[in-house]
Amino acid sequence: MRLSGARLPDRLVELTEQAPQNLAYVELADGAHESGRLTVGQLADRAARLAGQLRERGLGSGDVALLIATPSLEFLVGLWGCMWAGVIAAPISFPRRPEHLQSRLAPVRENAGATAIVAGPPTGEAETTVLELLSAGQVPVVSTAAEGDPAAAPEWNDIAYLQYTSGSTGDPRGVVVTQDALMANLAVIERLLEFGDDSVNVSWCPLTHDMGLIMGALPSISRGITSVLMPPSAFIRRPLTWLRAIDHYRGTHGYSPNFGYDLCVDRSTPEERAEIDLSSARCLINGAEPVRRRTRDRFIEAFGPSGFRPSAHVPAYGLAESSVLVSATSLTAPGSVFYVEAEALERNEVVFGDGPEAGVRELVACGRLGAGYEGVIVDPDDRTVLPTDRVGELWLRGPSVCAGYWKRPEASESVFGATTTAGDGPYLRTGDLAFFHDGELVICGRLKDLIIINGRNLHPQDLELSVELSHEAVRSGGTAAFPIDELDAEVVVVLAEVDGTPDEAEVGEAIRSAIRREFEVTVSDVLLVPPYTVPKTSSGKKQRGAARELWAKARGREEPAAI
Repeated sequence: MRLSGARLPDRLVELTEQAPQNLAYVELADGAHESGRLTVGQLADRAARLAGQLRERGLGSGDVALLIATPSLEFLVGLWGCMWAGVIAAPISFPRRPEHLQSRLAPVRENAGATAIVAGPPTGEAETTVLELLSAGQVPVVSTAAEGDPAAAPEWNDIAYLQYTSGSTGDPRGVVVTQDALMANLAVIERLLEFGDDSVNVSWCPLTHDMGLIMGALPSISRGITSVLMPPSAFIRRPLTWLRAIDHYRGTHGYSPNFGYDLCVDRSTPEERAEIDLSSARCLINGAEPVRRRTRDRFIEAFGPSGFRPSAHVPAYGLAESSVLVSATSLTAPGSVFYVEAEALERNEVVFGDGPEAGVRELVACGRLGAGYEGVIVDPDDRTVLPTDRVGELWLRGPSVCAGYWKRPEASESVFGATTTAGDGPYLRTGDLAFFHDGELVICGRLKDLIIINGRNLHPQDLELSVELSHEAVRSGGTAAFPIDELDAEVVVVLAEVDGTPDEAEVGEAIRSAIRREFEVTVSDVLLVPPYTVPKTSSGKKQRGAARELWAKARGREEPAAI
């Protein structure tokens, strides 16, 4: 349904007036069975009632409330209730471990300056305890299920919400997502992903993450479509629940980091795949971490008999600081794969090879930038714009770029206010190393994760792929390579998840041999760990800094060396 509202809250009001019966959300709490539904009219009514409760508590336009991740429908009621009251929501996840309450949630509450907590009814004693500790008896907890009179009229704020970036700990950074930037990005999403009136979202990505929220849920209001949502835990336990939901609801659009596609292949049988019909899928986004050609090919081969079209696997690139989506490949053809000489890449040079052979790196393109974006490749040290045959940091500007970090003026100026040596700007510094080829964006890795050995620039994802292919016991997507300081030099350490109880010496030697053979680099240490040990964000991004801390603790190091 085409809507004319200039901002997302306007779209909700317009949609409520025109089609209140439209099904906005379906919730699958266990990934398989419906646990709830929300029509547009029900969402608006509950949001207005929550807004009324917030105003009774004295909250108004510009105040900040922590929005605790609860079941999907309660979370969305909380988000819209905050927006209806003009309150700025700061979505956060329930801590996975007790120590995260102080290390992660408390710093976010302090930075946000939250004057209330919005959450769904606690589902157990643990959640009740977390809410009590987080509120500390000083900040009221407002339930999304609270009854009361609805707020008479919405009081929209220019700021839609604060997106705390993945892995925030002692120095949390809340991206200020404005209504204007959000609407600009939703327009980019609609065009690049070719949404239509018959589109159906099916997403397992967390709503506290930019991809899960903006791409997986908000098009229900911006475009008037239905979104089917399940929690990440349901997908991780049984990956095929996502694909079965696409089949059942005739989903057209879905979202997952690269590792999710590997999970779907690794934890399914040909017989199970034969029972799934994926012919409705037009666009399954692969984003939030480096896209691998091998992952794409395996998924297409495995689920081709299920009716999955190769062109429906869509590599994409985005980041919270630019709302979310920046680029995506065409929905009419599989994404491009480029073969680049490894030695040249280590010098930040782009020299194309003939194909997959020794000494060549495979890089999957993430398509063209969305309308309105301008991207340049810049030397991160001297801020000069680089030619097309060089790798540098991707700098962006465009209407989807957000307003900065909440109460972090210096960081905002550094990241959002970059200018080139020629004085051109301001640009957003993405922190991602990349190059453009024939208009397509090719991401090479994260600047902060770069491993520099004897003057060579090594990208950890390249090493990690070799590790995962070195021995059958090593789990796909369950590795982390990172540098440490040893005797005044940087050396490489590998953390690797393994299945079962393989011979540690045999696996360790296989890993060392693979890295030595392919990269001519000696691995200083290999730590084998059980499945699901390598730290990742809620959206599946590897947290290599946290992996390094885990390794340091296991090896009795007082603290890991800074990267």
